[in-house]
Amino acid sequence: MTARIIGYILVFLGSIYLFFMYDGQIWTGFLILELLYPICSCLFLRHTGRQVSVRFGRFPAMAERGKRFSGTLILKNHSRLCSVRYVLRAQVRNGFSGQPAPGSEKRGSAIGTAASPSRRGFFRRKAKAALRIKYAPSELSPFEEQKLDVELDSAYAGTVEYRLDALVLYDMLGIFCRTIPLGERRAIGIMPPFELMPLEITRRTREFLADADEYSTEKKGDDPSEIYQIREYRPPDSIHSIHWKLSAKEDSLMVKENSLPMGCVVLLWIRLPLADASSAGFNRLLEQAASLSITLLEEKCIHMAAWFEEKSNRVIKWRVSTAEEVYEWIWRLLSTEPFRNEELEKTCYEEAFRGVNFSSIVVLNADGTLTVNGGTQELLQL
Repeated sequence: MTARIIGYILVFLGSIYLFFMYDGQIWTGFLILELLYPICSCLFLRHTGRQVSVRFGRFPAMAERGKRFSGTLILKNHSRLCSVRYVLRAQVRNGFSGQPAPGSEKRGSAIGTAASPSRRGFFRRKAKAALRIKYAPSELSPFEEQKLDVELDSAYAGTVEYRLDALVLYDMLGIFCRTIPLGERRAIGIMPPFELMPLEITRRTREFLADADEYSTEKKGDDPSEIYQIREYRPPDSIHSIHWKLSAKEDSLMVKENSLPMGCVVLLWIRLPLADASSAGFNRLLEQAASLSITLLEEKCIHMAAWFEEKSNRVIKWRVSTAEEVYEWIWRLLSTEPFRNEELEKTCYEEAFRGVNFSSIVVLNADGTLTVNGGTQELLQL
């Protein structure tokens, strides 16, 4: 815009020079028009600024890491008289770190191609550069609605925030412009891949008795507080397992089998201190958490995922016993923010799990590292 204004001033000064050098009404007319043009431009931009609107159309709430997804922006000129030229500016940020999202190799190179009524803008996130999107200039005819298709993909799992920064409107000759701040945003959750990983479930974990309100309907256990099933006596059943009242009623020896508590035997503790937080580290953490959780479920190992939430000063707990619950807790984790107070995290952890025992505690750290019961393992054994 600065170059255009300088050009306008030079033309105006040239007209003044010609006005004094040559005698003629044409130069007077030029000067009057050049003096009136900024006023007319101001009135035009003020009017069109009230008539043009931008809103989100279809925009996904969730996508997969590494796969392209798209959304739609809708621009409309409500004026029935004036056409308007515009440029739309947007920005993409990583929702976890709050830093500008990794962008294309050429910063600010994501330029949409002009095509009416639908236009398309595209970028690919590759590096840790700030990504500001500037779509190619286009024009809205009177009472026209345009759709802008935005194609995105993400190299990191987590949350991607797409924000509309501003709408720049130009006057009739494109000399002066008006910038209208927007500020609307949409958050897209980028899910990590859910892949099975090498994992050995030891006998200690499989036979670990954890307190629970639910009991297995497929496998017997050693909890005498609940009966799994009653069946006929078969040697070498213990005499202590005989249900005497029912045996007398059925006129044959009947044995009761104890139930297996469906408690959480493994704890996945997620640590997200701000000092260690990064987009790449959070991506590795999410990938490990998703793969570990789905693998434990495949091994029929009920587990608990938990992490500290600083804004509510509490520990979020998620009992995982189905595939749906794996996706649910990973989705919930996407919106988690790093915490600053590590002492408060430690206190809340101790209060949340006081008197609760687990066969194994797996700690997943913000930098992508993983420990099992305080130590590192090449091949995970729980």
